Amino acid sequence: MFVQILSGNFLKGYGKDVINIHHGLLPSFKGGHPSKQAFDAGVKLIGATSHFVTDQLDAGPIIEQMVERVSHRETLQSFVLKSEDLEKQCLAKAIKSYCELRVLPYEENKTVVF
Repeated sequence: MFVQILSGNFLKGYGKDVINIHHGLLPSFKGGHPSKQAFDAGVKLIGATSHFVTDQLDAGPIIEQMVERVSHRETLQSFVLKSEDLEKQCLAKAIKSYCELRVLPYEENKTVVF
């Protein structure tokens, strides 16, 4: 996993929209190995969120969110694979909506996606 925090100066200089993806295990499972923490806690739903990047960490307007049910039958490996696959699907859907010009800013920190 690669994490890079982009500064406000970088974002202003870049001048284009940046989209981020992350798992939906935050804020419940922070730090290293959040998937293992969630698996060990027996969570029943996993998720992913795609949002615009701002100078506030993981606080940009949300474009897309997805969830999927997991069960006690999952192994840690299948749990992680489901989570990673969900992130890919969520990011792809957010990018598709964005490229099709179906994402509009709304209020201060929201979007409308149609």
